[in-house]
Amino acid sequence: MLTRIVSQARRRSRQTQGGFTLVELLVVITILGVLAAIVLFNISGVSASAACNAMKTDGATIQSAADLYYNNTGNYPDLVADKPAPLATEGVNITELKTANLLHQAPPATEAFTYLASPNGTVHGQLVPDVATCRYN
Repeated sequence: MLTRIVSQARRRSRQTQGGFTLVELLVVITILGVLAAIVLFNISGVSASAACNAMKTDGATIQSAADLYYNNTGNYPDLVADKPAPLATEGVNITELKTANLLHQAPPATEAFTYLASPNGTVHGQLVPDVATCRYN
């Protein structure tokens, strides 16, 4: 009696037991692939934007440090020689700003800071290699 009930239950479970078809599985995999591609596309621009924002923040910090250096010494820290009016495209002497304790650390090597011709002592920053859409001043 018990074995007959168990065997009938097994037959019923096999008849109602269903699975996913191959088409259903392929549709789900395709949807997941499309969603993954969308996420990866959106994430790819984030690092470039973050690098640009970091360079602009570093540029503002270096401008403030250069202005403080000028207020203390009467000269801007220049890679060639400190002078009250640095020439255009002359580099900012980051080492001198660090030595004067006006800057805690040097910016990464992917950032370059120079002076602009006008107004006097204005710092200009850009990414290396140059990205035309990302500039400070």
